[in-house]
Amino acid sequence: MKLEPWAAPLQRTMQLPGDKSITHRAMLFSVLAQGPMVVRGWLDAQDTRSSLNVARALGVSVTQTANGDLVLHGPGAAAMREPDEVLDCGNSGTTMRLTAGLLSGLHGIAVLSGDSSLRRRPMARVAEPLRAIGVTVLTRRDGQAPLIVQGGPHSGGAVRLPIASAQVKSALLLAGLSADRPVQVAEPVRTRDHTERMLRAMGADLTVEGTTVTIHPGSVRGMEVQVPGDPSSAAFWAAAAALMPGSRLHLAGVLLNPSRIGFYRVLERMGVQITMRIARQEPEPVGDLIIEGGALRGVRVAGAEVPDLVDEIPLVALLAARAEGESLITGAGELRVKESDRIHATVDGLSRMGARIAELPDGFQIEGVPSLSGAEVDAYDDHRIAMMLTVASAIATGPTWLHGSESVAISYPEFFQQMHSAQRGAG
Repeated sequence: MKLEPWAAPLQRTMQLPGDKSITHRAMLFSVLAQGPMVVRGWLDAQDTRSSLNVARALGVSVTQTANGDLVLHGPGAAAMREPDEVLDCGNSGTTMRLTAGLLSGLHGIAVLSGDSSLRRRPMARVAEPLRAIGVTVLTRRDGQAPLIVQGGPHSGGAVRLPIASAQVKSALLLAGLSADRPVQVAEPVRTRDHTERMLRAMGADLTVEGTTVTIHPGSVRGMEVQVPGDPSSAAFWAAAAALMPGSRLHLAGVLLNPSRIGFYRVLERMGVQITMRIARQEPEPVGDLIIEGGALRGVRVAGAEVPDLVDEIPLVALLAARAEGESLITGAGELRVKESDRIHATVDGLSRMGARIAELPDGFQIEGVPSLSGAEVDAYDDHRIAMMLTVASAIATGPTWLHGSESVAISYPEFFQQMHSAQRGAG
């Protein structure tokens, strides 16, 4: 795809697609629910379709209303259907890891697989904690998918996670609903808490104390879910506005959960003016963001703040490439095992465009430069890398040729359509 630089700052109001994390959970949790789940504003993308198809295979009936809402009638935990075929999770690690926990209550056996990218991602990190509470989970010898889960009685108990992972925590909490005794999950640092919020709203007996979450066995009921705008999708537009002095971008109806807005806190440290207006707090905080572009300064990102912006770190690297001074990003080794090796992919793409960026084992060292140049770049079949490089092309001198642009369909099918609309409306 040929991408041209933008001619003017970004000045507009934008509506974002529905949040991917909440859409996944609403679809998968409907399997366990007594009564319907009604899901409004859901994200229709390849990853979330994988979760919807898994839910169907486990016994959920799906209808769509005239205005696009989903109505999901699940079988409930006791009547979950043993799937006839392999459950295809596509490219979605969230689907695979959460479903592994969901299947703990299944009276039978299920096999989880996905595309070649997903089959290379680490699954021992969810299999081993599930085994620790008595669930039978098999992986390939290297700890990768396919997974085989044999549901049935499992003991529950306490698990301490060595790696901060909201997906692994969520799998254990789902398994806790059908365990013989409570499941207690201790994390090294707090991760996003969408599972806790949604399960509590569905009636689960769940408590949070610091970095420890405890769930008691029991049933959950269906609920209505209004999916807010995805802050990770919003981040691409926020980055574009931050990189273009004179921009003023209004992002409406965005999820503002504290565990999902780490990127915006980093933007503020880099000198970007951000106004946040929260419209509602429960079950998730939702509101508007206003971003005004200007001069950027270097930043350091490390440690406990990384889980709150791990998906946006390639964007931070792009911003740092155009900021004054040096930036250092560490503690982000998790990026090596995403849809691509995002550390290598980011360094490769931005280096080709003239950035002074060095690859570290767990991050980047970056020295800001006055400008980036258009180049031939590769997304490595990774949706977030494709969108990051598209934002980079907007401020580059000369055209950029992007390979792998089709990968954006995984999480943001309307991205390029909205980009072209924003370009026409810029200024």
